[in-house]
Amino acid sequence: MFGDAYIVFILLAALASSLVYFQKEKPSRFLFFFPVYLFTTFTVEYIAVRMSYKGINTIALYNIFTAIEFVFYLWMFSQIIHHPVIKKFLYNCLWMYPVVFLMNRLFIQKGEQYHTLTAGLGSLLIVLAAIFYFYELFQSEKSVDLVREPSFWISSGLLFFYSCSFPLYSLISYFYSPSNKIVNYLVSLSSLLNILLYSSFIVAFLCKIRIRKFSS
Repeated sequence: MFGDAYIVFILLAALASSLVYFQKEKPSRFLFFFPVYLFTTFTVEYIAVRMSYKGINTIALYNIFTAIEFVFYLWMFSQIIHHPVIKKFLYNCLWMYPVVFLMNRLFIQKGEQYHTLTAGLGSLLIVLAAIFYFYELFQSEKSVDLVREPSFWISSGLLFFYSCSFPLYSLISYFYSPSNKIVNYLVSLSSLLNILLYSSFIVAFLCKIRIRKFSS
């Protein structure tokens, strides 16, 4: 139903994120690197679509990139969460997750299999990090304008996306050889989730732009 429409939203999110380089206020570290990540994501997704049209298997490409994706988001949360114990845990995850991913690919989900086990683990870690971010945010005594807070929109999108992705990966693992109907349904659902995720990223990078009002 949604097909490859989500790629357009990735490109729009990448273009919106590049606005941080043109603002007077110096962007935080994670916002500074977000455009690089999003343009890389768009490139990978575009290549994957072209490969799929030619009948080339894209699992290896997605296995590598999604592992990088999880590490990037964990690093992002390590930048916006202030609790020292949680920050240390996230920093440890930055090197532990790639090790677990590699072990899974070498000994468990080998060959042309999608890494559903470590993808599920990555989704769970992102969800937990997002939940703690919101807990810390609402416990803070400092007043924050959530409408104009990029990390709020990004974290909201990630929480929703990975909360839905976690059972999705579990469902994929349940079916050893799913039918085409199930595959098409899961692909459409994944596309919809991606559209919502990158829409939240677009809002995140546009929310700080103030529109000047001119009186006649």
